[in-house]
Amino acid sequence: MAEEKVILVSSPTVPGREIKEVKGLVVAARPVSLTVAGVEDEIEALLEKLRKLAAEKNADAVVDVKIDVRRVGGAGLEWALLLAYGTAVVLGD
Repeated sequence: MAEEKVILVSSPTVPGREIKEVKGLVVAARPVSLTVAGVEDEIEALLEKLRKLAAEKNADAVVDVKIDVRRVGGAGLEWALLLAYGTAVVLGD
């Protein structure tokens, strides 16, 4: 399965599609400096990593996708840890 074709949804199912097999949890994390613009680009990169991990499991989709942001401070810098996770699944027709 090509990673570009992996569907990401925040719902527990893909509308109109049956889940045939659960491949397991996929998790992607990425530290981001809050002093640099472009957090949206970082989130998109995180979701692409999630697609890649799902494709490696031969999944068609990741359901119940969640994105979490945790602020981390230290040494005078502001950082955030972006975390995306969901369940990789194989879909039926």
